Amino acid sequence: MKPTLFYLVGLPASGKSVEANLISQQYNANIHSSDKIREELFTDENNQDNNELVFKTMLERTKSDLLKNNNVIYDATNINYKRRKAFVESLNKIDCYKICILMATPYDDCIKYNQERERQVPKYVIDKMYKNFYIPQKYEGWDEIQTVWNYNQTNFEIENLFNGENGLNKINQDNPHHSSTIGVHCSRCAGEIFSMSLNEIYNPELFEAALLHDIGKRFTKEFKDSKGEPSDIAHYYQHHLVSAYDSLFYTDIFDDISRLKVANYIQWHMQPFVMESDKQKEKYRKLWGDQFYEEIMLLHEADERAR
Repeated sequence: MKPTLFYLVGLPASGKSVEANLISQQYNANIHSSDKIREELFTDENNQDNNELVFKTMLERTKSDLLKNNNVIYDATNINYKRRKAFVESLNKIDCYKICILMATPYDDCIKYNQERERQVPKYVIDKMYKNFYIPQKYEGWDEIQTVWNYNQTNFEIENLFNGENGLNKINQDNPHHSSTIGVHCSRCAGEIFSMSLNEIYNPELFEAALLHDIGKRFTKEFKDSKGEPSDIAHYYQHHLVSAYDSLFYTDIFDDISRLKVANYIQWHMQPFVMESDKQKEKYRKLWGDQFYEEIMLLHEADERAR
C-alpha cells in the first residue's frame, strides 16, 4: 500500500496543528512542521530569516519518509497556489496519495484564537496572508481535497451580509468604476449571470460566485494607491482573494466540491482584466481547463455589465 501525504493549508491559528495531531494518531503519520523546524534550526519558531532552508529541510524529510512508505503530514500555512503546485510536481517520482486539507476557519476567529495562544503571530502578518490566500483546487495536482469546517454557521447569513447593520448594500464603493454600493453591484452581477443562463444550462455555482464575488471589498477598502500613498478614491487590492476565502462560509447550501468551485470562480474573477496577450490567455486556459476558462469569461462579462 502506498503512503499518504496530508498537506495542510490554513491561516495562522486556524487549527492546523490540532488537525495534524489528530491525523497523526489516526494514520500513524509523521508530522513535519515549519514552526518546529524553525525552532530546531534557529531555536526560535518565529525566526523568518531563512525560510528557504526551512522549506528545503521540510521537503527533504517529507520525501525521505514517503520513500520509506511512511505517511506524512506537511504542516505550514501553504497559502500560495504556485508553491503548492510546484510542491506536488516535486513529488512526481514518488508513488504516494496526495491529500490537501483546507482549514476553513473565518479570519475573525483566527485573530481571536491567535490572541489566546502563547506564541502569537503579529496581526499584520495574518492580514497579509488573508489577502494572499488561494483556495486549493484539484488542478494543482492533488488526488483529493478535504475541508475541515471550523465556524459557527449562524454568523454567516447572506441576508445579514447584505442588509445587516454594516451590510454590503450600505457600503459605497467610492470609486469611479462603480456607481452602486458593493451589495447592489454583487446582486446585479448575479442577475446578469441568471439572464445569461436563460438560453444555456443554469450554473448555480457561477450564480453564487457572482453574488459573492466582491464581498471582500468590505475588508480591503482603503483610500491608498498601490504605493501606499493617500488617494481620493477607494482601492480594493486583493479583494478577490478575501472574497473567495469568505465565500466558503456563505455557501453551505452546496457540497464541499461545489463550495471550492464557487471560491475558485471568485479568486480568479479579476484575472481577465490583466490577460492582455494570447499567450497569457492560453496560460490560464491550460491551468483551468477550457470549461472553467469560458465560465470565468462569462463572470467577467457579467461583472462589467453590472457596474
